[in-house]
Amino acid sequence: MNLSEEHQKTVLAPFSFFRDGAILLIFLCGFLLSGFYAWSILYKRKAEDEKVAENIRQMRLGEQIEEKKKLSSYGWIDKEKKIVHIPIDEAMEDIVKEYKSKTSKASGVYLPGIQRPSESK
Repeated sequence: MNLSEEHQKTVLAPFSFFRDGAILLIFLCGFLLSGFYAWSILYKRKAEDEKVAENIRQMRLGEQIEEKKKLSSYGWIDKEKKIVHIPIDEAMEDIVKEYKSKTSKASGVYLPGIQRPSESK
């Protein structure tokens, strides 16, 4: 090695540290930028999913309101066959009244040792 090569090594030695640091800094910046980009994509996707879920909730709420209106009102199911619907509360009351108005009858099943009721003619 001659004197000029040794001189170049001693003069350029500090610059190799800066060069390696710059490469490392560029790598870290790229890593951070790619991480931020990935996070922003996930954040946008999450926001879109929440918007879709809210739209579905609103649609279901509208359907539930329509069903409640139908359950609490009068209306036609089939006009040709003359079938109507009535409010559910009224229908339940009618069923209970009908059930209570029926006289109970023996089931026809009798256990041994139990006297059978006399049938009235």
